[in-house]
Amino acid sequence: MQEANTIEQNITALCDIDPMLDDIMILARCISIWKSHPKGKPNEVWSLDMILQDPQGNRVQATVRTKEHINKFGMLMDEDVIGTIVSITDPVPFNNYGTDQVRRNVVLENVDGVQLQCCFFDAWADKFTKYADNRNTLGHVVMILQLAKVNYFNGQLSIRPALFSTKIYINDKIPEIEAFRERYQQIPGYDSKKHIINIFSPAKKIIGKDEFLEGAVKKMVGNIRDSDRACHAIVYAKVHKIHRENGWAYLACKRCGSSAKEIQVTKPSSSGSKYKKQQTWKCNKHDEITAVGMRFKVIVRVIDDTGSASLLLFDDFVHKLCGVTCQELINQYGEAHEDYFPAELNVMVGKKLLFRFHYSDWNITNNDHIYQVKMMSEEDIIINAFKSDFIIEEPVTADKPNEEEQLQNSEMETPVLAVSKTSKFSSGDTIPFNIESTPPSGSGNKDAGLDTGSSGSGKHDIIDLDQYDDSAQEAKRQKMLEAGLLAEVKIEKED
Repeated sequence: MQEANTIEQNITALCDIDPMLDDIMILARCISIWKSHPKGKPNEVWSLDMILQDPQGNRVQATVRTKEHINKFGMLMDEDVIGTIVSITDPVPFNNYGTDQVRRNVVLENVDGVQLQCCFFDAWADKFTKYADNRNTLGHVVMILQLAKVNYFNGQLSIRPALFSTKIYINDKIPEIEAFRERYQQIPGYDSKKHIINIFSPAKKIIGKDEFLEGAVKKMVGNIRDSDRACHAIVYAKVHKIHRENGWAYLACKRCGSSAKEIQVTKPSSSGSKYKKQQTWKCNKHDEITAVGMRFKVIVRVIDDTGSASLLLFDDFVHKLCGVTCQELINQYGEAHEDYFPAELNVMVGKKLLFRFHYSDWNITNNDHIYQVKMMSEEDIIINAFKSDFIIEEPVTADKPNEEEQLQNSEMETPVLAVSKTSKFSSGDTIPFNIESTPPSGSGNKDAGLDTGSSGSGKHDIIDLDQYDDSAQEAKRQKMLEAGLLAEVKIEKED
């Protein structure tokens, strides 16, 4: 009892705080909190700001600037929200690192018309099933979410339950809900009969041709390195092979997807605690983290008629091409992913797609020509838009096999550019675009009467110019002079 009184005597009231005090202890409640960050970058926190209130009602603003303290106490700062439910989404199943889960969004609205999205998973998502099924008879539904976590996803603010602490109250008979309901019903134009919860399905984002092609340069694979400045480039190419020597998976931060490195604990704990310290990893973006998972990272070689290039595909793109998640393969074959290469990834070979990537200054200055794919598409409408005003293809005739037949009859080998007899391209284009088959060799051009250049297997003659009889050539030259087919330079006599 005496110790408790001593602690109370050491607590300084907020109204007594003075800059001259060296050591103070306060007892206060955090009634408001916000983060300072660069515009458009909510994850790069500069400081953690809050309003504190002591038992006497005094208030003061406090700021935490040390990154260590922000990471330590930021997870303890939770928010309470109250609002009326205006819409609920249908359940969305998804796979999270090999675990099947369900996600559901609920939109709340306050008396000022401001809406906030709440995201719930699994058992939390199931709580809203009865409200979605009986929405026509429930009317005005008010919800309180206590001790929730603030989250940013794709640049949008949302809240979600925190681990082991969040409480939810829906239409409970408590003063806070009743008071909010009365304030909401006083909004001009409010009609209880028309107030029904909306049900909608989250729209799946579809990339159109305008978004895919906007601001990008159309390229053939062999011309990628011709650019002397950074740009967004698009190529239409076929996956020729997978660089297995570079691996296929890596350990990633679950929040941002960056590579995660295990933090080695060098010094043993001096506390003598029998509980083992939680394993942590290092992320370049989020510093020390505890949630990691396996993701795809595959380098493929793509080809067209002009050459080949290496492209880097990360998790979403590999999943789209193979139809399997990285964690599923890890669960099937084992955690030692460096010791094997899953056969399921081989289905990528032979596929023909549009790849959009960033040809960066790093690629130019460091001679690093592995390009990270930003977008990928095999939609016909986008492929046709890519080819328009870029190339004119020959129509398929009866004596010329189509692309599918060429793909079946041809071997997958890196093509060699050959000379064509006739031009089939629009202005400015001098390159073929049939990537389904390997172009013919130079022998075909020789049969057509075209000069194919020197060959290592050709016959070479050695001529002695001192003993060479050029009378036949001289007679031929005189005939061409008489016929006017050859002009002779007139040499004037010197004065």
